[in-house]
Amino acid sequence: MRRWAPVLCALALTACSQNTNAPSSSDVTTTTPNIAVSYSSHLIGKLDGVVDLVERSAADNWFYVVSQKGTIERWTRDGQRIDTVLDISAMTHPEGEQGLLGFAVRHLSSKTDAFINYTNTEGDTVIAWIAVNDDGTLDNSSSIAGTEFLTIKQPYANHNGGGLAIGPDNFLYIGTGDGGSANDPEHRALDTSSLLGKILRIDPNNIDGVGNEGYTIPSDNPYIDVAGARPEIWSIGVRNPWRFTFDSFGNLWIADVGQNSWEEINVARGTRHEGGGKGLSFGWSAYEGNHRFNSDVLAPNSVKPVFEYPHENGACSISGGAIGTNTSTMGRAGWFYFGDYCTGTVSAILTDGTVTVANEEVLTGLGNITAIRSTRDALYVLSQSGEVRQLIVTRK
Repeated sequence: MRRWAPVLCALALTACSQNTNAPSSSDVTTTTPNIAVSYSSHLIGKLDGVVDLVERSAADNWFYVVSQKGTIERWTRDGQRIDTVLDISAMTHPEGEQGLLGFAVRHLSSKTDAFINYTNTEGDTVIAWIAVNDDGTLDNSSSIAGTEFLTIKQPYANHNGGGLAIGPDNFLYIGTGDGGSANDPEHRALDTSSLLGKILRIDPNNIDGVGNEGYTIPSDNPYIDVAGARPEIWSIGVRNPWRFTFDSFGNLWIADVGQNSWEEINVARGTRHEGGGKGLSFGWSAYEGNHRFNSDVLAPNSVKPVFEYPHENGACSISGGAIGTNTSTMGRAGWFYFGDYCTGTVSAILTDGTVTVANEEVLTGLGNITAIRSTRDALYVLSQSGEVRQLIVTRK
């Protein structure tokens, strides 16, 4: 059985001449593994249950901070609270893996949209749209939680995914967990008739809050003409992609939470016009990381993780993830930063797209890490206790 990752020639290293779709050398920031740096962190603020941090624009002097409890605040970049722009705490039960889980902002020529991912009081996933005012506040005057346009029934209380991202094609990508319980009992992750255990890709272009409440399926989605498959599906075979992200070249990075033994990072090559992962299978639950899991499930040609780590020394759950840049992590551009929820350790890897060529421990003792998030100029470590810390990288 062939299990391979598409060659992402020089995500952070050198270009591959044999791949005509590889980025040119001018597209790639070269960072060698042996540049010496030191790490520290700076506490900029606290928000109970913080799970996400999103920048609307690099020109803003503020960003959004998201709490699982059901609120979104705006903070100045030095951590001063400006206001609360969303409060759906009465519409969700923020316990365990439920609550307000993700947030994304999309810029169109005529407007700016916001999207939220939360579980409602029945425990089902809801994706909703909210218009963004010019000053960055959210226009929820007609509905507290905006316009709901996609609801996904959740059979169990855990593995709800929660991540949202705007791809280089300006479509909305949604990470869904496999539905929960343990071991993917109904084998939903590889079932293309289910939206669970997937990365979805849709275009919410019809939503305007005054009667148009739908979304369309991009015509090049891989399952759009497959009988019995949900056309929203972009990638299959993920367990709980709590956080995923696109880098500046359109490559898709997924920190997929494992079962009992292995945590994994997957990478899929994209372009500046289309996000990575089209039609790919990441293998769950036939595989947990590189290791055979459910023997009665097949995942031919599934993508091999670029990195995995075992449940040892207290490690238990990966919390991704952000790509370092020349402005946010000088000396570590192109490295992927992630945390572990149980150990409070932040780590970073450098990969050529197939294997990891360098990895390092960054910081320890940062509590129950919920996410690593980035703005244009900085990386932030978020923890369940509410701490928002800026990661400081100093070249020696």
